[in-house]
Amino acid sequence: MNRGRSSWALALTMLLPTLLLLLLFNYLPAMIGLYRAFTRWETGEPPRWTGLTNFVMMAQDEFLRISLSNQLLLLIANLVKTLTMPLLVAELLMSLRSPRWQYLLRTAFILPMVVPGMVTMLLWAFIYDGSIGLLNQILELFGGGGLTRAWLGESSTALLAIVGVGFPWAGGLSLLIYLAGLTSISHDVWDSCALDGATGWRRVLMVDLPLLRPQVRLLMTLTIIGTLQDFGSILILTGGGPGLATHVPALHMYFQAFRFGHLGYAAAIGLTLFVVIFTLSVFNQRLGRKREESL
Repeated sequence: MNRGRSSWALALTMLLPTLLLLLLFNYLPAMIGLYRAFTRWETGEPPRWTGLTNFVMMAQDEFLRISLSNQLLLLIANLVKTLTMPLLVAELLMSLRSPRWQYLLRTAFILPMVVPGMVTMLLWAFIYDGSIGLLNQILELFGGGGLTRAWLGESSTALLAIVGVGFPWAGGLSLLIYLAGLTSISHDVWDSCALDGATGWRRVLMVDLPLLRPQVRLLMTLTIIGTLQDFGSILILTGGGPGLATHVPALHMYFQAFRFGHLGYAAAIGLTLFVVIFTLSVFNQRLGRKREESL
């Protein structure tokens, strides 16, 4: 009994510094931000409690309304990209009979994960460049010079260009999660499918996808969180422009805080984003579990 208590006390003592740092640098700023969302807090001024004023301003903010439509399109596009191409690549890798080739190709797809995100964004900025960009050069090479344009500089193409970043969209993390799910499927299941004539895409749709529901649910949650929080890539590529063509709520929050000094209003946008992300994540998890329980 005493040995158990001493082990528990030792574990708590070892965890205490980490817990304190977590409270200090993660939870305390979040709690302060929660309070400041209900205040008028401008740069160089002390915060003053204003209740729901910031949220009323959000409902009347035309820029925020436009950014919501852009965000919805990006969210749908990112969900489609996450749930299709990485799964396709994972299935193709699993279909290879040579372990050596499977290992080499898996490494080739995962290796880009070590490249810093900033470098990737700058690379895609070069690809979309209107004068010397790789995309325009390829179009001219194959006789499509009339299609060349400043992809990030025109309202009609900027948001679609953002969607195209990362093509062919076989992200390393998503691929690893799908591969882990496929690896956990017993070969006996696939052998039974082969005996029943369920091979190729029929097996993927009828067997693999139902068994990959936990992985799909996890990737959907991660995609929702990452898409709604992200503004760095858009800030680098377009700065939210041209006009408001690529403006998103997280970028609006950033501009309100660090460009215009409306810190309280930015905190209110951040709180709203947190509520939306939390709600969508919980809804996705519960919906996925209900579907699994119904099977």
